[in-house]
Amino acid sequence: MAISRGFNAPKLFSIGQVHAITGIPKPTIRYWEKEFKDYLEPKRTTGNQRRYDEKTIADLEKINYLVKVQGYTIEGGRRKLELLRKIEKTELPDSDPIAELARAMSEYLLKKMSKEQ
Repeated sequence: MAISRGFNAPKLFSIGQVHAITGIPKPTIRYWEKEFKDYLEPKRTTGNQRRYDEKTIADLEKINYLVKVQGYTIEGGRRKLELLRKIEKTELPDSDPIAELARAMSEYLLKKMSKEQ
């Protein structure tokens, strides 16, 4: 996949820059791309070099938190990410108090996860 270079193109980072930003070793990033291929799909330059957008970096940080901090196995991390995706995509009626509680808890957990890294 070639990278577009328009005015509205998202900022992309090399694997070295992602390592500097997150502290996640480059071999670990490459390994997680294989193990979490449904969640991590970096773009590629014409020279086949990886380029990561901000969403992919955030997903890497979630995976790092789940596996390295909370001690999830690779499979457990996949299941947790799938659950988080389902929660993020769930559209419940605004008037439902349980839906409001679920949204609030989801937002709280995601914020807490990102701060603890």
